[in-house]
Amino acid sequence: MLERFTAPARATVNEADAHRRAATASEIRPEHLLMSLLDQRGCLALTVLDGLGVQPGELRAELDRRRLRYVDGLDADDAEALAAIGIDLDEVVRRIDRNLGGLVDPVPGRAKFSRSAKKVLELALREAISLRHNYIGTEHLLLGLARVDDRVVADTLAASGLRRDTLRTAVADAVRKAG
Repeated sequence: MLERFTAPARATVNEADAHRRAATASEIRPEHLLMSLLDQRGCLALTVLDGLGVQPGELRAELDRRRLRYVDGLDADDAEALAAIGIDLDEVVRRIDRNLGGLVDPVPGRAKFSRSAKKVLELALREAISLRHNYIGTEHLLLGLARVDDRVVADTLAASGLRRDTLRTAVADAVRKAG
């Protein structure tokens, strides 16, 4: 399937491992794919986001906030409950990250994709087919990320005002203009 990916889309998938390592995660998750996508300057997905008034830096900041909140299955309600007894979940996560930050390769070996990250790639392919494209680009990865059932990514996109139908229309328009 990777042979159908454009160079920026392939770079997004390959570079997601760097984000996995930085997060000391055991597998590549959708959030790592989104972070990597936001690194791909000049790609069509970022053009689409820009056209919708969403800046990559703002989206990344929102993603970072969400990642801290959903660490190991904890969400905003859990953080609130912990705060009620005097525990700051964000500070706990920061301390863990700081203590693990000295590791050279916290998760050695070949990167594995989580089930939901694999689903993003599958959904990107489906989006490309649905739009009658013979390639998979960053714009299709963005649509796959918007469709996958991943709370961190879904809430990040929703907090930025991005909805699946709006993204799909914007992608179709951007491809038409670019092509």
